Amino acid sequence: MKSTIYLFVIACAIFLSTESKAQSDDTKDANFKIEIEPISFALRGFGLSGIYALTKDNNLSAGIHVSTLDVPTGWTRKNMFDNVSVDSGTVRLGFHGALMLRYKFNLFKQYESNPYVGLIAGYEYFDVISPAYVDKVRLSTFVLTPYLGFEFYIFKQIIFVNPQIRSVVYVGSKTSNSLRPESMGSFFFWPQVSIGARF
Repeated sequence: MKSTIYLFVIACAIFLSTESKAQSDDTKDANFKIEIEPISFALRGFGLSGIYALTKDNNLSAGIHVSTLDVPTGWTRKNMFDNVSVDSGTVRLGFHGALMLRYKFNLFKQYESNPYVGLIAGYEYFDVISPAYVDKVRLSTFVLTPYLGFEFYIFKQIIFVNPQIRSVVYVGSKTSNSLRPESMGSFFFWPQVSIGARF
């Protein structure tokens, strides 16, 4: 239910932004972006970023990123954790909060669509429920995520699709129960796609 509400609010914001700028393609002063991650909604959560351009050419931006979701079984769990069941139980990203920094390269100067590099740095925790144990265990960690992406503008230099390759590094992980075997891995590749709008 919460995911549906978040998705509705974000869709309304994008629609209103599109309508307000539909009369002109001149978006050189649009220096605020909101991005959502559809895969997070599919995994019973949400992923949301707010990014503000720090320079006049909009190349250097900073912002915040928050997310929560159910970690899928199989390959994802196997590569993110040690001693966590890959096909049973529940693993949920309870909270992820981070600061973002992004630098866009103007390789295609006549277009707004261009590649960029970025860094996400913050904190997150996972709740792990295993059928082998009665209680859940919480794994918390600081996270550093350098990433590469490309903003593809698909409507009036306002709406864009943003495929990314993220390299996630976990730093200083802790567990709520030192007797349990579950732990964070140290490194993880995470492909991601977001949809965004400029305001």
